[in-house]
Amino acid sequence: MSLLAVRIGAGVLVLFALITLRGKRWAYFAFVVLGLLYFPAQNHFRLHVPKCEQLLPTIQVLVISLHNYVYIALFAGFYWMSWVQFRRADARVVWALLATLLVAALVEIAQGMTMTGRGHCRLRDLVPDAAGMLGAALLLAVWSRLRRKPAYVRLVKPRSATAPHAAAPTSRTVVPSRGVVPPPPPPPPSRGLPGLYVPPPAPPDFSPGPSPVTPAADSAPTHEVAPTEGRAGGAIAVRQAVVQRLRAIGGRLREMLQRLWMTIRRRRRTVVVGVGVVALVGTGAFVILSLPAPAPVVTEEPAPPEEPPPPPPRPLQSEAEGYYEPSYKFTVSDRRFIRLTLRPQPSVTFSRPGIRDEVGCADARITPAAVHLRCEFERVGIVVTIEGQFPTRTVTSRLDAPVLNAMVTITNTRGETLFRARQPFYWHTPD
Repeated sequence: MSLLAVRIGAGVLVLFALITLRGKRWAYFAFVVLGLLYFPAQNHFRLHVPKCEQLLPTIQVLVISLHNYVYIALFAGFYWMSWVQFRRADARVVWALLATLLVAALVEIAQGMTMTGRGHCRLRDLVPDAAGMLGAALLLAVWSRLRRKPAYVRLVKPRSATAPHAAAPTSRTVVPSRGVVPPPPPPPPSRGLPGLYVPPPAPPDFSPGPSPVTPAADSAPTHEVAPTEGRAGGAIAVRQAVVQRLRAIGGRLREMLQRLWMTIRRRRRTVVVGVGVVALVGTGAFVILSLPAPAPVVTEEPAPPEEPPPPPPRPLQSEAEGYYEPSYKFTVSDRRFIRLTLRPQPSVTFSRPGIRDEVGCADARITPAAVHLRCEFERVGIVVTIEGQFPTRTVTSRLDAPVLNAMVTITNTRGETLFRARQPFYWHTPD
């Protein structure tokens, strides 16, 4: 798959994910289907039976698997999408976890069937997927808990801001202090003549005596509370508050369990169908994973034609047997220089009418690139020295091409130079 196609597919999946977070059910299913089809599309839909590893991971493998941050983030996002889709269900957390785990298993099977991604499916690859969805579940649970309003806020209907009402007068009975006689109530209006004042009746006894007001029960003499008694009372109050808090938590848990049980009983048909579907999918996945992988089909290809053996290397000119003739045959001491031989034995040849003298070279160094010869002709008293190079190192069949360029020097026994010149030599096969 080309890089442009991968980018287009990723953009489409991101678009479906954003639409899914808006609560669209069709975008959710389209995202799942296209995400699973991404793997066979990379392999041009060439599928085979997967061979998955079913070994339980060890602690070291778990730690290593948790470093796969890409899959942790991907399946955390997919759990968020599933959590949005099950917003009307009672147990939305459980359903979102089951959906995410099912899609993670299908992704591993798709990778094993198409040999893409990591190449094969392994049970330990579900560890980062499970870590991502559990982390997302925890974060979303905390977020929903923080956004949930208390019960008293949900029950009381908010009212518009109005002017504050005047405080109603409270009817409190004023108790007079001790030793003070309250004044008598005003007399009722007289039914006699108008304008006639009738004095109130006098008390029966004007003698001094105790106050008619009795002390109240709560006016008993107070005493100072000991510090130890206050500390013990505070500990008891704290203990009672903790017990009440624990009882409230236990009551909430009991209420949640009862609500969950009532939801299961009310939707028992849906629960049974969901459990059956999960069991069926798990059984199918186990059967598929247990099937042996098919043997690869080996097509016998025709044997390639035998290549001709490489040609043997061409012989070197320095190794070729034959003789070399100079382009200019010169004469020294009544003898004519006619040829030079390198193989099988290095030598030089002189001739005179009716006689041919062949002189061997005691000092001879022959390499693929150069030649050094020193030959002594004792009967005549001359020394022949030849220093030359091969222009082409391989043997040539051309008779008109020089194969050796050499400097020929001939001296007598006293060291006087009798002849010195550079000569091209032509090679000939042995006679």
